[in-house]
Amino acid sequence: MTLKKTIFAAISAVALLAGGTVAIASLGATSAAAQAQSAKSIVDAAINKGTIGETVAGYLAETGAGSLSSAERAAMNEINIGRKSIYTKKARAENLQVEVVAAVFGEKQIAKAKAGDKVMDSSGVWRTK
Repeated sequence: MTLKKTIFAAISAVALLAGGTVAIASLGATSAAAQAQSAKSIVDAAINKGTIGETVAGYLAETGAGSLSSAERAAMNEINIGRKSIYTKKARAENLQVEVVAAVFGEKQIAKAKAGDKVMDSSGVWRTK
């Protein structure tokens, strides 16, 4: 696989992930979209509190800056499961490892994080952006 194709695949994965909720709604799965939106709202609030953050591995994780409620943990897990599904589909389609697709997305999510958000760097250390 050429570098150009790999980069295109990675960019496509990020675009797909960024519009994941919209894609679900456009397929007529309104209850799934509503559930995903609810999970996103819960996770966004936890990110603002600093208890959940983005990792370079492409998944959300508990930062250790406070305890998560069961709703926050469930919402984080729901989003991570959805991400894994999308990463897996994209990796199979592009003949890439799932971890490669996830890492590209993780880097993009960290770059998009707001000032004050917690992000985990490649050494596994949480920092405030």
